[in-house]
Amino acid sequence: MQLKVYIDLLLLFNFLIDALLLLSVACLLKRKVSFYRVVFASFLGSFSIFFLFLPLSNLLLLFLKVLVSILLILITFSYRNFSYFWKNISYFYFTSIVLGGVIYLWNVSFPTTFFSSSYALNFFLLLFLAPIAIAYYVRKMRGMQENYLFYQEVQFSHHQQTIRGIGYLDSGNCLTYKRRPVVLATHQESFLLDDYFLLPYQTASGMGMLKCIFLREMWVQKKKWQNIYLGVMEEEIALDGVDFLLHHSMIGGFYD
Repeated sequence: MQLKVYIDLLLLFNFLIDALLLLSVACLLKRKVSFYRVVFASFLGSFSIFFLFLPLSNLLLLFLKVLVSILLILITFSYRNFSYFWKNISYFYFTSIVLGGVIYLWNVSFPTTFFSSSYALNFFLLLFLAPIAIAYYVRKMRGMQENYLFYQEVQFSHHQQTIRGIGYLDSGNCLTYKRRPVVLATHQESFLLDDYFLLPYQTASGMGMLKCIFLREMWVQKKKWQNIYLGVMEEEIALDGVDFLLHHSMIGGFYD
């Protein structure tokens, strides 16, 4: 049986996939890159498809692919330091895994191969679906990155108890008492004991009374805040894994 290989389509497909991956990394990490660098790196990377037609062992093939990916990253983003390079290469592989999953799903659902007569249909449909999948992935990842920047480790001591949890830097928490910020907590009566006081507050839903304690210090992501009030809400915080709503003034303190 004679197999027909479309070298031109293979090169074009590999070029576009490499460009898509590099641009995705640039978007995820907010890197400012030259379009010409992306084109040049993708052009060189497209020729790596010929490794598949050489009598190479699987180990050597893997080694060559890693070298090519390093070359693509260095051409596109250059080298500043190891941390910068490692982050670029890591996101490149993470994104490759996502795209590889899309391609695998497509091939399983519609088993058309590179060598079949209907490859052109597979090729153009996959080129249409791959950018959509990557765009969705980039959008979700950037949303998660921006959101989780506001999740901070919180620690404080009260009556010889050390309380730890996760705080969220909430721009909507503007509550103060005696010109000091009030951090809001979920319903945790265990650390209040008998020394709390009631603080009146008002929200869009009406008036209420907040049980508060005074803390001489609170550590938020290794930054010490002094003379803080902690108020315990009756309702739970509707954020995933969050125990405390930090005061909006702490946002500026965290980023200083």
